[in-house]
Amino acid sequence: MDDERDGTVLPVDFASEHGLALPAEVLDYAALVERMGPTYFERAQRPSFELMIVIRSGSGSHTVDFQTIALHPGRVLFVRPGQVQQWHVENDLSASVVVASPTATRTAPWLPGDPTHADLGEHSLATALDLVTAIEREQQRFTADEHSVTLLTALFAALVALYQRASSEPGRGALPHAYLAFRAALERDLTRSRNVRDYVTGLGYSERTVSRACQTVTGLTAKALLDERLMLEAQRLLAHTDGTVASISTALGFSEPSNFAKFFERVVGTSPAEFRRSLVHFAP
Repeated sequence: MDDERDGTVLPVDFASEHGLALPAEVLDYAALVERMGPTYFERAQRPSFELMIVIRSGSGSHTVDFQTIALHPGRVLFVRPGQVQQWHVENDLSASVVVASPTATRTAPWLPGDPTHADLGEHSLATALDLVTAIEREQQRFTADEHSVTLLTALFAALVALYQRASSEPGRGALPHAYLAFRAALERDLTRSRNVRDYVTGLGYSERTVSRACQTVTGLTAKALLDERLMLEAQRLLAHTDGTVASISTALGFSEPSNFAKFFERVVGTSPAEFRRSLVHFAP
């Protein structure tokens, strides 16, 4: 692989021959690489849909938001909308790729800190593969009627539940609503402001209630979570685009590049330019 960034993060939208009516679809990894070509996967990608990869055999790696994950049989990766991923194509890897439209499925939105992968035991892996087979079978007979949509949605939800149990990801029902509402506001309006109050307005909770809920779940204040999420976005842009530090600071809502540089150095411990130079490549 080339050791230079190609300058862009490739946005990838959900597409199927059945259109957005199809809630979930199974693709074979090898067939996908053959169809799209290996160079397509060398670019960092930002899908707008959910992506679950179930490893059947072989080995390789996959990177999600700066975390490089080794692939082996029984491992499942779950990439959520908005995360930046990069494939590292391996010829001996056999995997099923399950893509799901976020407008049709009922899974909870991604939250920073959610696990990106899980290892399934023998019995759970067998169940996961059965679910993948069932999704594949139902997509072939899909008719876009209410029953077909409900069935495919339920099968994908079962696959997600299996993953969440293996990864110890907490169910959304166990988390305070004030916390979930705040995190959703961050994802929706991240570059709007660096003031927690601006995100809390309209949620129906006081700033103190939201911060207390954030500390209960994560141990961090609402302000610390805001800074953490903004920093992740800054790192994504520095790593996967050729935008200048000035243009990135503007995109993230900073009034001056110097303010962005100070913020970045305070949180990360290095300047944006030094962080970018430290990256050999997104690939391992």
